[in-house]
Amino acid sequence: MYAFNVMSNEQVTLHIPIDRSVRKRLDEKAKRLGFDSAQAYIRVWAKAEADGRAINFGDDDWGEPTPEAAARLNRLAEEAIRDSKAGKLPSFTNVKDMMKYLRDASAD
Repeated sequence: MYAFNVMSNEQVTLHIPIDRSVRKRLDEKAKRLGFDSAQAYIRVWAKAEADGRAINFGDDDWGEPTPEAAARLNRLAEEAIRDSKAGKLPSFTNVKDMMKYLRDASAD
């Protein structure tokens, strides 16, 4: 049995009977993925499905980077810290200036 309750002109509530143990596991997974509720998790999934998009919510670990990737990341981080301390990196006091810098940089 499905029921829709009108919330506003654009929103409805969907009531779906579900086993308590499934709901509990869904709540736990939603929290692990960073959602505040199973409802929020379902809303994101439903919107993507309705739009024809697929979202991979897999909560598998990314794993460890290869030694080469770790060395590259560490090198880049060290360079960024060095350049920041030397004043070679741009700094911003507001978002407008940062966005202008990013837009100008993307034109290169």
